[in-house]
Amino acid sequence: MSILLKGLLVFVLLTATLNCGAQTNIEHADSLAGRVIKELRNNTREKIFVQTSKWFYTAGEELWLKAYIINALSNKYYSHSKTLYVDLVDENDTAIAQLLLNIPRQQTEGVIPLSASLPEGYYWLRVYTANMLQHDTASIFVLPVYIINKRFAPKLTAGPVNAIAAPTNEPPQLTFFPEGGALIEATNAVIGFKATDKAGHPMMVSGNITDNWNKEVTTFKSDSNGLGKLSYYIFKSRKCTAHVKWNNKDLTWPMPAANHFASQLSIMEEDANNIRVLVSMGDSVYKKDKQTYLLGICRDSLCFASIGAGMYEVYIPKNNFPLGRATLYLFNDQQQVVSERAIFITKEKEAVVIKTDKSNYKTRDKVLLTITIGDSLTHPPVASLSVSVTDDNLSEHLADAFIDPVFDQPAISATAPDIAMLTQAQENTGRSFNQSIVPVINNASFDGDSTITDIKGKVLNKKNQPVPDKIVTLYSTKQINLFATTITDSSGHFKFPLSSYPDSIAFTLQVSNQKGIKQDDKIIVDAFPFPKFSTPLSLKKKLSPVQIKQVQNFRVKYLENYIVGTGKEWLKGVTVTGKRKVTSYDNSKRVSSFSHVLTGEAIQRIGGNNANAAILTMPGIHLRAGRLNISGPTSMGGSAEPLLIIDGVEHVSDTASYMDEEPSSLLLMLSTIPSDIIDFIEVLKGPEAAIYGTRGANGVIIVNTLSRSNIKSNYSSVGILKFSPKSYHQPPEYSMPDYDDKSIKNAGFNDGRNTLYWNGHVYTNGKGKAELYFFTADAATTYTITVSGITASGDIIYKKASFRRN
Repeated sequence: MSILLKGLLVFVLLTATLNCGAQTNIEHADSLAGRVIKELRNNTREKIFVQTSKWFYTAGEELWLKAYIINALSNKYYSHSKTLYVDLVDENDTAIAQLLLNIPRQQTEGVIPLSASLPEGYYWLRVYTANMLQHDTASIFVLPVYIINKRFAPKLTAGPVNAIAAPTNEPPQLTFFPEGGALIEATNAVIGFKATDKAGHPMMVSGNITDNWNKEVTTFKSDSNGLGKLSYYIFKSRKCTAHVKWNNKDLTWPMPAANHFASQLSIMEEDANNIRVLVSMGDSVYKKDKQTYLLGICRDSLCFASIGAGMYEVYIPKNNFPLGRATLYLFNDQQQVVSERAIFITKEKEAVVIKTDKSNYKTRDKVLLTITIGDSLTHPPVASLSVSVTDDNLSEHLADAFIDPVFDQPAISATAPDIAMLTQAQENTGRSFNQSIVPVINNASFDGDSTITDIKGKVLNKKNQPVPDKIVTLYSTKQINLFATTITDSSGHFKFPLSSYPDSIAFTLQVSNQKGIKQDDKIIVDAFPFPKFSTPLSLKKKLSPVQIKQVQNFRVKYLENYIVGTGKEWLKGVTVTGKRKVTSYDNSKRVSSFSHVLTGEAIQRIGGNNANAAILTMPGIHLRAGRLNISGPTSMGGSAEPLLIIDGVEHVSDTASYMDEEPSSLLLMLSTIPSDIIDFIEVLKGPEAAIYGTRGANGVIIVNTLSRSNIKSNYSSVGILKFSPKSYHQPPEYSMPDYDDKSIKNAGFNDGRNTLYWNGHVYTNGKGKAELYFFTADAATTYTITVSGITASGDIIYKKASFRRN
């Protein structure tokens, strides 16, 4: 413990403690505080919180995100793991999109293109490290994302399922949290409670408490987060029961009984400057001179300490604590934790100021935004921020209570903070700090983290036997210039330890003998194995009632005319000069020069990992009752889908499934092909399809791929292999119109953007300020600015502001 911290401890003990003992008691408290802080710091864990550009999207939009990886105790930036895994999964935990983000380089911003073919419904954004998966899957970050698709009928005709109101045949489950962990006789007890369904989703319930004389003691009601609290007087002969009416049944739960052997911390009063805390004891442990120690800890620092005897009150000054969650620990004379109480420190002083240069703006007007952290007198630390600006008409301002709970501050600031703190499980009661400390560090490294960008594989001969001592050459001329060689070992394996390269960049591998002569051996490259696991049900939450109403309102009022902007009409003008067209695909495989072609690069740019989204952008291709149709002179229409040909092999669509309202079998087949190995897709919809006879009557879709094996975990080819491995994601700059250019500002297109601005890498300067700009859209509405992030000292930032476009 630092000299400054020791000085603070001694000062607090001597000036703020009732019934102070001798110097030995102060030394005991000093020693205890040092051991507690040291052990807490030795048990480090990762925690993740994520800010997204919005909370619901329309298929075809882009989901922008910024992830913050922090020490779960100190809230400071934490880079133990190298790789951050991001995936968007559906109800069955099937990955829709996957990203790798680089933690040490602080490249933790990403963009996920949402395929236009995604069925409407719930999806979940999962963000985690390999270390989290190894130790505790429940510690990963999971955020519900609802996607609306006007091309597909919603799965639920009445809108999304209300996850807070459980099915009528599933009763609620109530969990009670006595303040301080126990009830003490002759006190007015405060009890928090949590109402959930069997899967752990919050529920809104109401009921009452009766005693053993069948007299109503009090009533209770949970909020939209399933949380609530109640209070009644505890005396020896009183036994109470909680009642909830459910489906005309009276569900009951016994209330916790008084514990004669327990001690308790309870909050008696709180004002702007102090918290008044009562220390109580059960009859069996109470002694007038029984010594106890009270420590107040926030993050990994000691903020308050006192010594008392018997039952007593303590005033705790808030100024000793930073903003946010803290914990009070009560230790007995054996230095065991006998009670704990989570508290939330709020302060009147404004820590984050969001200011626009005007309060009202015109259409396509420039907005200058200034964000200030702290003030010039407090020497504000550098902060890393993400900023989102959204249209309230399309995505109304949400109460902070709907933010994921890992956001300690905003998750509870919209409701009574004490209710959230009261329902925190007590993890340290009964724990002793009187023995020597054995560090338990829950942060074991993951070997795969350091080898993600390595390119590894093996070389086999025609008999599928490993081939040693062959020269393997790796090169790339796309985005980077790389030329490297290695030699296969006795098992035919090779490895190129690369530090980094752009995600899905095109590489070429070639095998030759020691004389440099190319060999026709098979090259197999190990593809990166993304983790596969089931999302814990307790984390797979859905929308709140308020959110459901907003989604339904958007669908009714705005969806039909909603425009998903790609940003291309907002770019600065480009002068086009006559040049010979150079194709990025194998043009020799093209069937007709009159066909439409979609390159592999375009597919990855439009649809990410899903070719379905990209193919629906091609002229003449559309969905009809969930089936893929091609409009053209020879198209027969109806339910039959086009002929699908993959690398020269015909795949006949199962039209019989149409009557059973099964999804498009053609789209399902396309979704199985990784986009990074598609060379190009060719669509024949006119006379050029006649070469396939009646089989091409509904059009033809031809998929040409790069060489690959039937095993999804690797790529293979003979002699030479072209492939695009997974690597760390680097998102492009967020696209927005440049209305400083008058030709763009006066253009006739409809600017109906929902998200005006997104920036996941905003940093404050030495004065705690950050400045940026963006432009309003065409709609007259209110816009909400959301700023989130973290300071170098570990303060979580979350603030909203608004302005008008008249």
